[in-house]
Amino acid sequence: MKTFTIIFILLTGYFVSAQTVNGIVYDSIATIENIKITNLVSKKMTASDANGTFSIAGKIGDTLKFSSIFYKEQTLVLKAFHFHESVVIELKKIYNNLDEVKLITPYKEQLADVKTVESKLKNQILEDIKNNPHLYSDQPVAGGIDVIQVFGLIAKLFENKDKYVPPPFIEMTYEDLETLFEQSKLFNSSFLVNDLAIEKDYIPMFLEFVIKNELNSNLLEKEKEFELLEIFVQKGQVFNKIVADFKKEQLNKN
Repeated sequence: MKTFTIIFILLTGYFVSAQTVNGIVYDSIATIENIKITNLVSKKMTASDANGTFSIAGKIGDTLKFSSIFYKEQTLVLKAFHFHESVVIELKKIYNNLDEVKLITPYKEQLADVKTVESKLKNQILEDIKNNPHLYSDQPVAGGIDVIQVFGLIAKLFENKDKYVPPPFIEMTYEDLETLFEQSKLFNSSFLVNDLAIEKDYIPMFLEFVIKNELNSNLLEKEKEFELLEIFVQKGQVFNKIVADFKKEQLNKN
């Protein structure tokens, strides 16, 4: 009896660890192949095929890492539902340095232009003070212009200049979406199932799919409601197509 118990425990552990995760990897345009998938716990590895699909063994709590030299690395901690439905992973491309320079250059040019304008304006003020010192001081200054007074005036001129400071970016979390769908009258399970045609069993996966897009948490504000709605509609269309393509592929394999 003792021997049977030991064998049963070993077999149970084997089947628990031998579960398989199936999924698909894509970017914002299409499915992608040759993405390396690594189980960081078991050290097992695989790669996505020509259709972006993959299969890898794992268990609840394991961490899968998705990596490629052309895409930003992403990790996924396995939960129970990942073993009962297809995992959908979206990776973001890594842009080369030339693209980054093109994005940054206009911003630098704009700052340089502002500094140039300020410098010219300050020089004009100094020139005017030099030519009309009586307009800037009630008391004559021996030897010419009171330099300290001049720069004091210039400092006051620019110290109250309006500057736009953009609000800090705070990334929206999965918990934020869960809270939204618990409290909002617009965003609820009926909206997902009836309006976006998301299958009920796929709702947790869809919310994970949406949150992988690094959304700003300010979209949760009431005045941003329609902007967030548009994002859900767009992502719903992409998600449904990926799921449909994956199901079709599975049927063809069978």
